[in-house]
Amino acid sequence: MPQETSEESDSIAAITTTRTSSRRADLLALGSYLLGALFVVAPILAHYGRRMPISPGDRAQAEYFLAWSARVVSHGENPFHIVQYNAPLGVNGMANTSVLGLGLPLSPITLLFGPQVTFDILIVLGIAGTAAAWYWVLSRHLVAGRTAAWVGGLVGGFAPAVTSHASYHVNLVAQFLVPLLAWRSLKLLEGRPVRNGLILAALVVYQVFINEETLFLAALAIGAVLILYAVQRRDRVRAALRPLAAGLGVTLGASIVVLAYPLWFQFFGPGAYNGGEKYMTTFRMDVLGMTSYGSNSVAERLRRFGEPPPPLGAEEHGYLGWALVLLLVALVIWQWHDVLVRCLAITGLAFQMLAWGTPLQFQGRDTGVPGPFWVLQHMPLFDTLLPTRLGEVTNWAVVPILAIGVQRLIDLRGLPVRTRRLFLVTALAAALVPAAPMPIKVVTRPAIPQFVAAGTWKQYVGADQTVLIVPLPQWDFPTAIFWTGSTNTNMKVSHGYFLGPADGVTGHHAFVGPVLRPTDRLFTQAMYQQTAPPVTDADRAQAREDLRYWHTSLILAPEGAQWTAVRTTLTALYGPGTNTGGLWMWDVRSL
Repeated sequence: MPQETSEESDSIAAITTTRTSSRRADLLALGSYLLGALFVVAPILAHYGRRMPISPGDRAQAEYFLAWSARVVSHGENPFHIVQYNAPLGVNGMANTSVLGLGLPLSPITLLFGPQVTFDILIVLGIAGTAAAWYWVLSRHLVAGRTAAWVGGLVGGFAPAVTSHASYHVNLVAQFLVPLLAWRSLKLLEGRPVRNGLILAALVVYQVFINEETLFLAALAIGAVLILYAVQRRDRVRAALRPLAAGLGVTLGASIVVLAYPLWFQFFGPGAYNGGEKYMTTFRMDVLGMTSYGSNSVAERLRRFGEPPPPLGAEEHGYLGWALVLLLVALVIWQWHDVLVRCLAITGLAFQMLAWGTPLQFQGRDTGVPGPFWVLQHMPLFDTLLPTRLGEVTNWAVVPILAIGVQRLIDLRGLPVRTRRLFLVTALAAALVPAAPMPIKVVTRPAIPQFVAAGTWKQYVGADQTVLIVPLPQWDFPTAIFWTGSTNTNMKVSHGYFLGPADGVTGHHAFVGPVLRPTDRLFTQAMYQQTAPPVTDADRAQAREDLRYWHTSLILAPEGAQWTAVRTTLTALYGPGTNTGGLWMWDVRSL
């Protein structure tokens, strides 16, 4: 560790100090992270193409967006306007998690092997890459030893804030830029505003095209740490204010030049919305959430043996487990003299409290008591957040606190080396093993019907025509999304699972899916109630009018007894269908 220059220890001064590399240790660390990531997704990889996660709606959506990136490359489409989805209006890709920053570079893989392969590659690389990025920043710029950095990387890449999304959200698994954003932000304090500002701008722009929410939270977290540090170390910060301001100015200016059109399209283009989806913005953490273990952790899987994961298993951002919390409390108390540790601890705790949302929830029950997030919930950008995701910052704060603490325990003098090692291994095992992720749970993945896979559908669909697939695509009905995604979005469909403005009015708050037309309501009843609604002549006339609005020439529905009500409704509206190629079809070009 660098020499202390004041009565207080000051780890933040070490962040810009380069350390000597150890190639062997680095390779072992990276290899362990990669093996761990493969272990998490092993159930899918072991039966490739035949398994998918439980509740796969968000995965289907992510695969579709990856397929859209491939189409952007192969057809030269506007990357921000997904015209193959929700025809004839399309979808605002910038206002959705279209992950262009990941999908575009891997588009050759998608074009060759399909979006499912791309998704799984990105999940493995996202987990391992996030852990590796934390390891690199910690080992080169914060702690002297590779062991402490490796432990920090484990928490950074394998905590529920990352791995709980392995089944669904490739954009939230890919957090590898977060430690780099923090490091390069602190480099602005050194001067060289043009060089450092442009490097930070490049990271900012790339993160926008992976996940803007992560960038927003990272900016809040870095800003909070810097402000807390400035309050406590005015002497050190005063001299750095000018280079910091100049560097941020360069970052802001360069970022605006690149992002001006994408952000305009997001907030003012077709399909833009203002404010989050009302149900999603209620997702929040329990007051005791930080001491909880992730639903896919060793401890929780053992406790819930044989039971399905809880419904919000993908939103466990601040879950650490009580053993790790106890270890962190001890490390923070022991290292309270360190300014950086204090700043990180306060920031992590503050964001954990914000992640409680409002009203507060205690052991799964609403208390009716407003939470701290109440102050922010209607502010711009905050009004689109899922409060629980503020817990990501807690996890980010934990990583350097743990790494610094482990390094100081390793360096501790006064105890025999064997005793120190035994204590350290025991404490880390007790804290980290129960919180370690288990392989994701999977179910059988329905095969793509031959009619779709072989491209036979193209014979029925003209250049300006669309396909209607019932059940309509939803989080819990992803059939249509998987089918059209498997065509690399060449199949233009009339509906979709996405975020758009409520009532179809640009600027309204977010709403999931398209504006429902009268015929959609009949389909919805058949889908959710498993009962075919009565159909009148007026319904049939409206159904034909809706087909003209959607430009539909072909209707598809899956086989299987669970879809009997759907097929019965389609038959009542459009006449008998034809069973072919593993599905039912209605050729409605004459209508």
